[in-house]
Amino acid sequence: MPWEKTSSVKNAKNKSGKPVVEASLLPLIRDYAAHTANPSLIGSDFLNNYPDFLDDLWVFDRGFVLLATGLPRWFPLPTLTRAHLARRRMLDKMDIFHRAMKKHANGEDVGTDWSSLDDVGSLVKARMEVYRKHDMSIRARSSFELSLLWAGNANSDTLIFWMVNRIYADKALLEMIREEIAPYVTVVQPPSDLPIAEPPRLDRFDLDGLCNDCPLLKSAYIECLRLDAAPWSFKVIKEDLVLQGRQKGSERWLLRKGEYAHIAHDLHSTDPKFFDDPTVWRADRHIKYDDDEKRRVADMGSIRPYGGGSSMCKGRTFAFKQSIMFTAAIVSMWDIEPAGGGPWKMPRHRKSTGVYNTNDDTRVWVKRRELSKPQ
Repeated sequence: MPWEKTSSVKNAKNKSGKPVVEASLLPLIRDYAAHTANPSLIGSDFLNNYPDFLDDLWVFDRGFVLLATGLPRWFPLPTLTRAHLARRRMLDKMDIFHRAMKKHANGEDVGTDWSSLDDVGSLVKARMEVYRKHDMSIRARSSFELSLLWAGNANSDTLIFWMVNRIYADKALLEMIREEIAPYVTVVQPPSDLPIAEPPRLDRFDLDGLCNDCPLLKSAYIECLRLDAAPWSFKVIKEDLVLQGRQKGSERWLLRKGEYAHIAHDLHSTDPKFFDDPTVWRADRHIKYDDDEKRRVADMGSIRPYGGGSSMCKGRTFAFKQSIMFTAAIVSMWDIEPAGGGPWKMPRHRKSTGVYNTNDDTRVWVKRRELSKPQ
């Protein structure tokens, strides 16, 4: 599998002498989520034809902030140069995809490499109608599709990595979350008469239940958005206004029409006025009781990781469900510990476009959980 290659897997044995697989956690989680989720958008043919597309996407994302400055390719920054080249390669591949989609829509033969275009997601198909209506060029279509795939992967896939890190670092929390999600996720080991066991499978997976009735898991997700992400918002001031804090006598700020406001959300997320011990990650921080004091719920509170107003991220619900879904599946199916044993060392943050990335290589041991067999 592609994620096995990028995470440099190898067979090993843990301290108990049991066989495990050693892997780098970030590419393992990130690429697994991306290769699993993206066919629902772009169809199965695209990644089958271009399995290295996601490698370029991560290179592009790493240099995205530099690209946003408008610096040219020849500027002497290797990260910027690599991002320019990765963007060109991805757009070229997108061009081929869109030419095939155009032929497919016209009933023309697209060849064996694009024989499954019917499974392209409904969102992308709907966008094709807009492209045709406005007679947009192939390169323009490719640019829009690249922006969609970047937005759909750059933050949520890496956030799953941080959720897995945080949850597995605390064995007590791991068991509490497994207990909480157990009514909604059932993993079984199919019986087999062969010497090699069948892969485990999800016998039941209730995504609505996970999203609505698992407050500890949801609170862990929100806490990762608070500490493992540092998004920015930019606003244009349309009318003169004065901003003032809620506290009596707090400083006043005059924002004039035509000016820009830059909101660094991590400043609020680590403000001790709003969060006690703000630099400490606490899974249950965002859990509270609803109005009748009988049901525990988790909500965002005052943090706004997806921005606000009309520019609020349109993919926030998809990102939430994806993060909850993959984290619950991984927690249910796998035991993960640091390679070599010992305590879990949390990777250091590296600034990115939203969710933090890392330069640290987190090597882990992974093995299947002991699973029940289906009745």
